[in-house]
Amino acid sequence: LALSLGFYSGARVALDSIKKLGVSVDVKTYDTELSQAKVKEILFRDNLSGVSAIIGPVASGALDEVAVQAATKNIPVISPIASDSKLSHGNVFFTVPRDVVLREKMLSYVKKIHKDENIIIIADSTHQVAHDSILSKFPAAQIATIIDNKSLHLDRFLVKLSEDRENWVFLETDQPNMVASVTSILNSANTAKMDANGEKKIEVRMFTTNYNNAFEDEAVSNTHLSNLRFTYPSFYREAKNDTFTEAYRKRFKGLMPDRYAVRGFDVTFDVLLKLAHKNNLFETSKIIGLTEYAGNRFDYFNDWTSGYF
Repeated sequence: LALSLGFYSGARVALDSIKKLGVSVDVKTYDTELSQAKVKEILFRDNLSGVSAIIGPVASGALDEVAVQAATKNIPVISPIASDSKLSHGNVFFTVPRDVVLREKMLSYVKKIHKDENIIIIADSTHQVAHDSILSKFPAAQIATIIDNKSLHLDRFLVKLSEDRENWVFLETDQPNMVASVTSILNSANTAKMDANGEKKIEVRMFTTNYNNAFEDEAVSNTHLSNLRFTYPSFYREAKNDTFTEAYRKRFKGLMPDRYAVRGFDVTFDVLLKLAHKNNLFETSKIIGLTEYAGNRFDYFNDWTSGYF
């Protein structure tokens, strides 16, 4: 709900902004109710003829449904938050970098700042690619033992922590309980052991190459994440004091735009400006390169069969 409403509010400001530039836009908005059946009903009821572009839906299954229908009329579909699809859609613009791109950016950054810190990898079986990628960058990294793909083997893990070097722990999972458990353990290790002078002996910093909903679960302590200086790659940027923020606050009675609103504005305004240049997003994308807005930059490439990334 926060994502959908935030994105929608930012999109509304984008529509205001394009109107001020003298561009007329005919917009229809639908609540998909996170239901694929509802999406099918909307597509059956509404004729897509004359549609220049479709932004959304948010849910991947519903997006696939829309993309297939839109492809028959050569209509571009813009995916607000997905980075890929299990199906091949030549007409979809994925506005989020693929996981492999974010992971590579993250690991390159960590490699650059790494000195002699002790690297430990905690990864469940569904994140083997991330595990292997981290290990390829840090061959000397230690591997933590996972029990039944759910929890950390505590005794075997604690002996891997160094008292002489800072410990950098990569946690790769999408299980909320595992995130809550591991962050609690790391936080305890980070604060519990003191030397004779009362100074901390064990220092822990936590990373992940794939930030997902598990890290935002209510069972996960934000205090622990803060204490661990939790670091991750993100395609979101917080709002700045710019013309968008000013317009947003004016429209929504002083409210500051959240990260979803920033994204809603950027994605929508980018599409609208490109369509204003030429009312064919596929053609426009061939001539317009990098664009930058309040919190996002877009520079798409087309792999012909799977869409625009």
